[in-house]
Amino acid sequence: MHYNTGHHPHLTVCDIDGESLLVIDPDTVFWALVPRGEDINSKIRQEILPLYDRVKRECEEEMQVFRFKSSLAVIYMNSVSRCNLNCSYCYIPQELRRSHQQLKKEQLFVILTKACEYAEENEGGRKLTIVFHGSEPLLMKEEIFDAVEEFEDKLYFGIQTNGTLFKEEDVDFIKKHGVSVGTTLDSPYPEVHNSLRKTWSGEGTFEDIVEAIEWFDGYQRLNVVTTVTNQNVAQLPEMVSFLHDRRVPSVLLNPVRGTQESARHLMPDNKALIKYFIGALERAEELTRETGRQIIVGNFANILVGIIAPTARKLMCDISPCGGGRCFLAIGAKGDVFPCGEFIGIKEYYGGNIFRDSISDIMDSEPFRMVRGRIVEKIEPCNACAFRNICGAPCPAEIHSMQGNFCNPSPYCEFYEELIRFAFRIIARDKLRYYLNEDALNGLEYKYRLGE
Repeated sequence: MHYNTGHHPHLTVCDIDGESLLVIDPDTVFWALVPRGEDINSKIRQEILPLYDRVKRECEEEMQVFRFKSSLAVIYMNSVSRCNLNCSYCYIPQELRRSHQQLKKEQLFVILTKACEYAEENEGGRKLTIVFHGSEPLLMKEEIFDAVEEFEDKLYFGIQTNGTLFKEEDVDFIKKHGVSVGTTLDSPYPEVHNSLRKTWSGEGTFEDIVEAIEWFDGYQRLNVVTTVTNQNVAQLPEMVSFLHDRRVPSVLLNPVRGTQESARHLMPDNKALIKYFIGALERAEELTRETGRQIIVGNFANILVGIIAPTARKLMCDISPCGGGRCFLAIGAKGDVFPCGEFIGIKEYYGGNIFRDSISDIMDSEPFRMVRGRIVEKIEPCNACAFRNICGAPCPAEIHSMQGNFCNPSPYCEFYEELIRFAFRIIARDKLRYYLNEDALNGLEYKYRLGE
């Protein structure tokens, strides 16, 4: 239950647990935790309001810039339309994954040159990040590796792959050039993983992916993505243990998107998702305490950063407007551009073609403006939620596909709210060091602190 304090129109008090109350300004994510048993009204009047009044202007300005003026940082290159797998929940339409569209090396280099020129003209030369993404980028491995060698001084690179096409020498190349890598594993049990992530002929992929993960052997730029469904949700704590045993530094536990109809019957129940996701977080903490070696759950870490340093978060799905068409865009195998990979195949969100249109014109296209115009202030009941600028009501593509109007709350609303409450409990109990890596914590300094 969220309720207004009565002392200031912007501050709200809400329950966190039996030990703490939260005082928060939802617009700026200014917050303070107050132990239960203290006089909350006196605490607000005597300590919290004076502090809030001192820092609110700066917090407002920072949040405004972060939400509405953050510039392009990442280009997702969906440079191959086809895929060697037919995963049960893929967000890319099956007919597209069966096709054989692929950028030629010359076309790829044209796009990368265009990205460099855009950064030089609009971002003061700041390096953009290029992520080679779905369907399966390693189907054009040679061209991608050539691009990394040619442009690594001008661009950062990442590869998001199903992991089945890796050779050991590919891993050596990636480590040598410092490329970030995301690969996918959905269960510590082969039969469960293979039922979700399989080839077109129905063969499983578990052994190939685990072998590739072991080749990386603790590489700090490796991230394993587990797509959470009703088939594997109860295995999330075991998944964290399995990956920790294989020296994986980071995992994303991503609830499956309902963008495609085929994925919707796999969406997990919110209550089960809450239970086992938090169980996975607690397992990660336990393993860190026991071994001294962390495994970070990246999407939860981003929520924590969204609380303690709101404008420092990196995953831009959980802020409104989201990063689609603003901080990132996705380019398909024919050069068609969409605000995000989740929109690929949804014609209403086609923003132009990279070979015909400038990046600036694409960013200013009506579909991109529509996505940037989706803010929590327009969504009920999100516009009254204390956590609205921590959660951001993702994902517009999913909600558009499921409900036809993307100004609606997320089907995972209950899950996000409870996860944010859990994040505040972690902060209240001084456990951040188990959930964020040392570099993230060392890079922060206090803007304000209750009692100082």
